[in-house]
Amino acid sequence: GWIKASQEAWFRKTSSSLQKNYTSQQPSQKEPAPALAYFHIPLPEFSSFTASNFTGVKQEGISSPSINSGFFTTMVEAGDVKAAFIGHDHINDFCGKLTGIQLCYAGGFGYHAYGKAGWSRRARVVSVQLEKTESGEWQGVKSIKTWKRLDDQHLTTIDSEVLWNRGSNGRGGKDHDRS
Repeated sequence: GWIKASQEAWFRKTSSSLQKNYTSQQPSQKEPAPALAYFHIPLPEFSSFTASNFTGVKQEGISSPSINSGFFTTMVEAGDVKAAFIGHDHINDFCGKLTGIQLCYAGGFGYHAYGKAGWSRRARVVSVQLEKTESGEWQGVKSIKTWKRLDDQHLTTIDSEVLWNRGSNGRGGKDHDRS
């Protein structure tokens, strides 16, 4: 399956509404809140990465639909999505940045589906840190970080990285140009 036109329309409408609401809040926000997108099947753009421009591992092909719905372009144009997380290909667990959006695999976590012998099951963890005002109230998002937690005897943490950071003008990680 792929992202349908009705789902894309819902995303555009919801993103626009949330951006308007967020930027009109007090204290005044200068830019939209950074958004995260979660869906199961990878977009064709996940095939844009080579071993030199992502963090993690790619151990199988990208099982994206043969039809490119244009949803990646829609997310870029919306301007608020900083990272998209997917599953589907259970022995891929990489993150790479493309046109300002981090595209990340979750890694295979459950034992109900296929995996790879000797490769620990893993779950991607996402942490969003908020800023506080001088009066102690929560304000905008300061950073978005990720790592993977392995299901091994030590619950090992691997591949920690900052996906987005307000301090870097919203530019976390190295961008891979689609050209």
